[in-house]
Amino acid sequence: MQTSSPAPSTAAKKTRRPRRWLWRFVGLLTLFAAWPGMTALLGPDIFPGPAETLQFLGREIARGVFWGHLGITIGRVLGAFALALLIGIPLGWWLGRSKRAYWTAESWLAAGLSAPRIMLLLVAFLLIGLNERALITAITVILLPTVVVQVREGVRALDPRLAEMAQAFRLSRGATLRWVMLPQMLPAALGTARVTLSLSWKMVVFGEVFGRTSGVGYMISFYFQQFEMRGILAYGLAMTILLAALDYAFAAFGDHAFRWKGEVA
Repeated sequence: MQTSSPAPSTAAKKTRRPRRWLWRFVGLLTLFAAWPGMTALLGPDIFPGPAETLQFLGREIARGVFWGHLGITIGRVLGAFALALLIGIPLGWWLGRSKRAYWTAESWLAAGLSAPRIMLLLVAFLLIGLNERALITAITVILLPTVVVQVREGVRALDPRLAEMAQAFRLSRGATLRWVMLPQMLPAALGTARVTLSLSWKMVVFGEVFGRTSGVGYMISFYFQQFEMRGILAYGLAMTILLAALDYAFAAFGDHAFRWKGEVA
């Protein structure tokens, strides 16, 4: 008589959990070690180390210019990010549910994904002007195809058997959406949000280099013209840490939301 192997106990699961944090610590350690390694390889005059960069950042904060530029860039990033999600999620849902809409929009999405992003930025600046509206519009247009495609593919991946089961149990549309469809869509939605946020901040800083006189991108461009590597690294580091923290918050929310699935090997 064959007996099934017992499920791992809660204590066994708890003993495995610290390994995840250990490997995350190892990853962070190697990331932080790469910077001094580059400094030692190239020399501090060419590639300043963490201490010199943080000292420069402290001087920028003391001068009173750092927080203003950082806040402006964050506002632009979150504005374009929110607009892209507000427009892209319903549009992606519609394209995933309607084959006619999917076929009609396929050429538009292919063009949006293939168009050079710098071209869209420059076209917006020429058409609208070197102003805030042009930058946010261009970034939203750049982000939109990615959001639409990600959400559309998530909708197409929904299990039709679960919808049939909900129909058999006579669930309302609202209950079906809340308890059947949204839980299936949550992984795709979180992945879309993380990718969109990352792309948003990169493109906002890129646009600030070309067409704005404020923000982190403008300061990076300014210090590039001054051949001041410490300034480039200081502003880039501050923005990277902030956006990495937001990305980590999305990842932590995903871990919490999907904890019912158990530990992933």
